[in-house]
Amino acid sequence: MRTRTAKQLAQRIDLGYFKRPHPLRRWRTLLSIAAPLIGLMWLGSLAAAGSRAPYSSGPLSASHAFIERRCETCHTPATSFRAHVTDTACVTCHAGPPHPPAPIAMPSPVAVPSQPSRPAPACASCHREHRGPVALASAPDGQCIDCHSGDDRTASLRSEAAGFPNHHPPFTTESETVDAGTIKFNHQVHAKPDLRGPNGPETLACGTCHQPELIPGRARRAMTTGLMKPIEYEQQCARCHQLFFDERIEPPVPHEEPKVVVEFVRRSLREHIATNPGDISRRDGPPRRLPLNFARLDQPLPRTADEWVTRRAVAAEQLLWEKTCVECHTVTRATANGALPVIAAANIRRQWMTRAAFDHTPHLMVRCESCHVAAESRLTSDVLMPATAACATCHAPDKGASASCATCHRYHDWTNASAVTPTFDLNHFR
Repeated sequence: MRTRTAKQLAQRIDLGYFKRPHPLRRWRTLLSIAAPLIGLMWLGSLAAAGSRAPYSSGPLSASHAFIERRCETCHTPATSFRAHVTDTACVTCHAGPPHPPAPIAMPSPVAVPSQPSRPAPACASCHREHRGPVALASAPDGQCIDCHSGDDRTASLRSEAAGFPNHHPPFTTESETVDAGTIKFNHQVHAKPDLRGPNGPETLACGTCHQPELIPGRARRAMTTGLMKPIEYEQQCARCHQLFFDERIEPPVPHEEPKVVVEFVRRSLREHIATNPGDISRRDGPPRRLPLNFARLDQPLPRTADEWVTRRAVAAEQLLWEKTCVECHTVTRATANGALPVIAAANIRRQWMTRAAFDHTPHLMVRCESCHVAAESRLTSDVLMPATAACATCHAPDKGASASCATCHRYHDWTNASAVTPTFDLNHFR
């Protein structure tokens, strides 16, 4: 066996290999020089032509299509290649209110408890451009969960959520067991079939009283606030519950404060007796529509029109305060002579989910009873709002309806938005 030393083996290595020209190495050197030069020439030609396509991170959203080739509109100063978009550039067109210290819901008369405020992030941190035709207003759930989760950074936040429905906290209504409203209303009675109505027996549906609230001024398409119309006596109650006060007076009293009611009663009685003076000496028979006989048979007839008005006004007010109004309202009778009773405020909540926005309009194809179990409710204090499980029937990652944070929660309170002054001229962007 022949043995070779390392020196003998090293003599076989061609030490001039790298000094001799080779076609592959030659082309590699030429390309490493030519490619950057070609790129610089290409960028220079586009810059001379006024094109900024090479510096763009991607196509703009549809709402910003008119500034597709005007980067300096948002990126200032225009001389910087890495100029980030500031909030000032955004609010030039979008005068949206900043993130409030309390969670945003739709307009509600119910106050939301305050919570510690946090600095609002920049507009571009949530609304990311250069993603193509994706709606700029939409934001991924991860951006919401970064702040609204139960970690140490946000321990002071009231909201703790990581995804709907499995990691979402219960709705506020699930912990509120009593309705603080003072109106006495029995859903079970009004849901009975063949209920006595003004035109005969009828069966009321939920939609008879509860209708979506429309935004005024929208003629081409019906737009709603997402809430139901406020329950009003004139619209929902007066059809069946008329406020008659005297069998001789046809118009009922208005559904107003006691002072207005008293003035209406006395004015109506004075007008009636002025045109019918013979009623002063006429003793009343059985009442025609009312369960109370105003003029007792054992008391003497009034002698003057004023005495007749006073006597019947006292009886009418007694009927209203002690029988008619108390059917729905909490009435506190006055103790002093001549004082008016006090009727408790209705305190009907228009919106129970004050930390989220719910629109009834897309859900009108679902029976109301699927979410609101009202047919068996007999007490006014019953809270008839759905639980999280009702929404999760459709809104879940494995279901068809969206379950993102933005589906129910609003970042900006657009009820406080201000008008925007037009800034741009499309002739400048053509």
